[in-house]
Amino acid sequence: MYQLKYYIPKKELREGLFDLVFKKAKNKEEVENNKYIQIPNSVTSIRIGAFYNCNSLTSITIPKSVTSIGDCAFKNCNSLTSVTIPNSVTSLGNYAFYNCNSLTSITIPNSVTSIGHSAFCDCNSLTSITIPNSLTSIDDCAFCDCTSLTCITLPDSVTTIGDYAFCDCNSLTSITIPESVTSIGDCAFAYCKRLTSITIPDSVTSIKYSAFKNCTSLTSVTIPESVTSIGHSAFYNCTSLTSITIPDSVTTIGDYAFENCKSLTSVTIPDSVTSIGHNAFYKCNSLTSVTIPKSVTSIGECAFADCKSLTSITIPNSVTYIGYNAFAHCTSLTSITIPDSVISIGHSAFCDCNSLTCITIPDSVTSIGVCTFYNCNSLTSITIPNSVTSIGYYAFAYCTSLTSITIPDSVTSIGHNAFYDCTSLTSITIPKSVTSIGDCAFAYCKSLTSITIPKKFESRINKIFKNVDLSSIKIIYI
Repeated sequence: MYQLKYYIPKKELREGLFDLVFKKAKNKEEVENNKYIQIPNSVTSIRIGAFYNCNSLTSITIPKSVTSIGDCAFKNCNSLTSVTIPNSVTSLGNYAFYNCNSLTSITIPNSVTSIGHSAFCDCNSLTSITIPNSLTSIDDCAFCDCTSLTCITLPDSVTTIGDYAFCDCNSLTSITIPESVTSIGDCAFAYCKRLTSITIPDSVTSIKYSAFKNCTSLTSVTIPESVTSIGHSAFYNCTSLTSITIPDSVTTIGDYAFENCKSLTSVTIPDSVTSIGHNAFYKCNSLTSVTIPKSVTSIGECAFADCKSLTSITIPNSVTYIGYNAFAHCTSLTSITIPDSVISIGHSAFCDCNSLTCITIPDSVTSIGVCTFYNCNSLTSITIPNSVTSIGYYAFAYCTSLTSITIPDSVTSIGHNAFYDCTSLTSITIPKSVTSIGDCAFAYCKSLTSITIPKKFESRINKIFKNVDLSSIKIIYI
């Protein structure tokens, strides 16, 4: 196969390059088979889409006269193996070398002050890159999906790492973030699956959304005192992370921040933290204990759900709200004390805590929600305080070891299936204050020997105590 060599006598290369080349070539096939193009010294800028989709182009020399490389200039040149960018170039446009998936290395000269959005995105043969001291920011998606990139050094001039900047660089094993960096963008290093450690400099104030999500080889991370917030999904699914120290500067731990960090055995939450987000430590199933500081006022939904090795937890007096499923499926949790400050316990908060033997509910709680203690099948007894007015449906369902329970005069409603299949419960007294009892509230409570219940429920007693042999039970109507 022969090679075509075109000299472009224009000062600017712009959209419609093919139209220009067609004047010298016999047909479009000749252009598409072209492997080398030499740009003359008269050219000062390579405009938008100039070599877009020239997928047989293997190399190009850019002359020193060129000062800018426009958006999509070499996009989809997927046979391009090398390119020399001269010192005259000051900017690389958005998608400039996007999907140049045969490009193995590139040196960006000191003259370049900006690299556009997705400039080298999807250059999946690129193994190394030199970033000059002239650069102050790495734009969004700049090196996203550079799956062969093994290491990168950022110069001290860089202050900002954009969103998705190195996302899915899954051969990247290490990176040094300089002290000059103040912002690490959303998903900046997400899916860097071979990254083993990272040090975040003191200049950074926040770890943003999914910044290190799915960095499954990350074993350690140092969070500096400058950081005030750990964002949504910041370390989501970092399955090799064994421990983390959260500095005193942090005030919020975002939703899903450490979800599915399966190797995390310990975490220190400082007194500065006021809220623990939804799913913050969800499925951290090697975590054995955690102390929540007095500064925390709320524990989010599923915050510690599925922490199957968690044996104990201390909830301070500052907490007013325990969210939905907060400790659900903590199957090794044996006891817990809920402080007097708590006024609301979310649905299924302790669902499936089947090693939990005892629990104290404080006088501050006004309702026991849906499935709150569902399937806590080691729970033997519980005292419901006088402050509680309602017991939600399935609240104590399948608590098969529960032998006794006291329902106070404050309770007005008991939801359907509330004590379903509490097979060890021997007696129950329902006070006159109760105006509503759902169907199957005490269904399959087959060890009952005595029932005390308001007279108004006599006509519905078979529905309330479904599949209980009432003929052998002493029933007292009040």
